[in-house]
Amino acid sequence: MEKLLLVGAGGFGRVVLEHASAIYDCAFLDDGDASIVDGVPVIGKTSKLSSFYPEYKLLLVTIGNNKLRERLYQEAVSIGFTFPNIIHPSAYISPHAHLGSGCVILNNAVVQNNAKCGDGCILNPGVELHHDSTIGSYCLVYTNSVVRSLTHVGNRVWIGSTATVSTSAIVPDDAIIGDGEVFKAR
Repeated sequence: MEKLLLVGAGGFGRVVLEHASAIYDCAFLDDGDASIVDGVPVIGKTSKLSSFYPEYKLLLVTIGNNKLRERLYQEAVSIGFTFPNIIHPSAYISPHAHLGSGCVILNNAVVQNNAKCGDGCILNPGVELHHDSTIGSYCLVYTNSVVRSLTHVGNRVWIGSTATVSTSAIVPDDAIIGDGEVFKAR
């Protein structure tokens, strides 16, 4: 098994570990005090990221904070890491969709034909990206939310649970769409 470094051993890190450990030999980096999380070693702090390359060539940032996730990915790029996608087996990704790197696509998520998802995105269970929609890099979309066709969602956007981004809407960078909200085209 290839080695995968998971950066962030909190709740989301543990969720990703459940899926990644079926494919990779995983270890965590985390700034907390734990030395083992769910049976997996925490081998260092994020400030020591460069010291783990090239022993670990693959890395995934498992932190929900969009700006922090982006910063850590950018640092990891400069070191030389590469970033696999973790895609739950129940998710559907169209063969004509476009995924960036370092994305986590959880159970029952759908990315339809010609939908585009940037780097370092998190699509939680039941999320739908409809055909011809685009979400930028380092976005976080929570459970059962829908990004409808022909939309453009900027970078680092946070979309809460059961939210809807309406057809042809344009969502600016760093926007926050709350749980259950509808973001309409203007």
